[in-house]
Amino acid sequence: MKLLSLCLFIFITTTESTRIIPRKLCKDCKHFIPYKEECILFGHTDLVNGKNDYNYAKTARNNETKCGEDAKYFQENTNKIITVPYYFILHAIRYWPLTPVLFLFYIYVDNLYKLLHHE
Repeated sequence: MKLLSLCLFIFITTTESTRIIPRKLCKDCKHFIPYKEECILFGHTDLVNGKNDYNYAKTARNNETKCGEDAKYFQENTNKIITVPYYFILHAIRYWPLTPVLFLFYIYVDNLYKLLHHE
């Protein structure tokens, strides 16, 4: 029993702390564009076509002159109820031709199953 206690004591005193330190994540920032993984604070506007060319959030977090590892420009996104569904729909619009094909495939599989398992 003493040996077990000693082993447990040594194990506890030699292990490093497993405390998780809370970090500011880009996905929780109001400047983050989820479906592109870009940050709207860093980038520029193309003067020819007017498109905004933003830096990737990962690039901004790796660069200490921009947001940096400590997230200097982090602002909590308090509108997630609005922004998360908006970006989900915006991203899903790219794949709209796939929706009717999947629906027709589902009807085909369902009818095939009913045909083969008719009682």
